[in-house]
Amino acid sequence: MTLLMTNGNVLHLLKNFTDNIHGCMLSRYTGVCLYMESVSTQKKTSLGREDWLKAAMSVLFESGIDSISIVQLAESLKVTRGSFYHHFTDREDLLDAILEYWEQIWTVNIRESISLQNLAPVDALIALVTTIRSNKAAEFDAPFRAWALHDPHSRKVLERIDEFRLDYIRSLFEAGGFEGIDAENRARLLLYYEISDPAFFARQHPESESALIDERLKLLLQKND
Repeated sequence: MTLLMTNGNVLHLLKNFTDNIHGCMLSRYTGVCLYMESVSTQKKTSLGREDWLKAAMSVLFESGIDSISIVQLAESLKVTRGSFYHHFTDREDLLDAILEYWEQIWTVNIRESISLQNLAPVDALIALVTTIRSNKAAEFDAPFRAWALHDPHSRKVLERIDEFRLDYIRSLFEAGGFEGIDAENRARLLLYYEISDPAFFARQHPESESALIDERLKLLLQKND
């Protein structure tokens, strides 16, 4: 077996990619920090479209899609419902915007930020996993996956996002020398693990989690002789 690796240990690289800045794990490689700032902590004189989106997503994460209400959002933001209609036509318009926002922030932006770095394939995979973990992307995915179970439109969006993610991860393995079904399987394994791991296993100590990621990437980057 041959390891497709850059110089140094993956674990060492992972430790150098993240830093705890104001309670938000920021990927030094990507500069991505995706935690949503609480609307209540923002010093603004008026609310914008993104403020409503963040408030609605907070409700989604806490209570599920059925709990999103224009009236309750307005009350939580301490504004009238008229403010909502400056940005959205109705609740369905808001829900569509939530899906678009989630896709842009937790999928498109992550890919673009890593792609702009022009990293070697292995380093790009490390940066991707680090960014997913540090921004709790899988945990943010969970309420959207629950939503998609009973809503055809959100299911189509989820399927498109998962395909987009899989295509990107597969392209990194292909750039690293893997081909065909081999690259496909490795990409699927990495994506499945990153999506499901937080739901199945208790959060590890950061060093233990880094070690697990290190060993997993070593396995996925082994090339058959």
